Amino acid sequence: MEVAIAIAVIGLIAGFALKGRELIRVAGLRAAGDQVNAFRVAIRSFVDKYGALPGDFANAREMIGDSLQNGRGDGIISSPEDAKLFWKHLEAADLISFETVNGYPISKAGGFYSVSSVVSGCPGTWIILCGGTSDNRNFVGALSPEDAFCIDKNNDDGNPNTGEIRAIRSSTASGECFVGSRYNVKNKNKDCVLLFRIW
Repeated sequence: MEVAIAIAVIGLIAGFALKGRELIRVAGLRAAGDQVNAFRVAIRSFVDKYGALPGDFANAREMIGDSLQNGRGDGIISSPEDAKLFWKHLEAADLISFETVNGYPISKAGGFYSVSSVVSGCPGTWIILCGGTSDNRNFVGALSPEDAFCIDKNNDDGNPNTGEIRAIRSSTASGECFVGSRYNVKNKNKDCVLLFRIW
């Protein structure tokens, strides 16, 4: 009898631990959406104040801070150096603060945020939730399709190919992030990179 009670208690504890882990995961996904919305507000404020995108601002040193490097002023963010400069300009303008790893803000959903204007098939400038990038064109996944879908449906249209949030397949993917207009939620691997339009 005592063994049966002990097993039941262990089962309950394990159930609560799994449920708690799921709640933490969902909270992290919601927080990632909130992070991006805060970035968007800060970026709009930067553009309104300085007339240029952070990272591309050719007068950043003169108008924001002597320690900053000026951007090229060509209207695009293309390299990893441009992306890191983007986040430096934004933070130096005192519009937002964030914790970084290797110059990129850390995502509360895992991975980090880059930014690029040269994502194949996606014109515009995008914040990119990824697990890594070597050239700011090809990105390593940070999210499973289920997690990517959760962020997309809670903040946009839930379709990986349309709207202000889109998905691309990781450059190191072992499976498909999406099939057609639906996230491939059967795939449990971190094969998704999420894009959030900012410009």
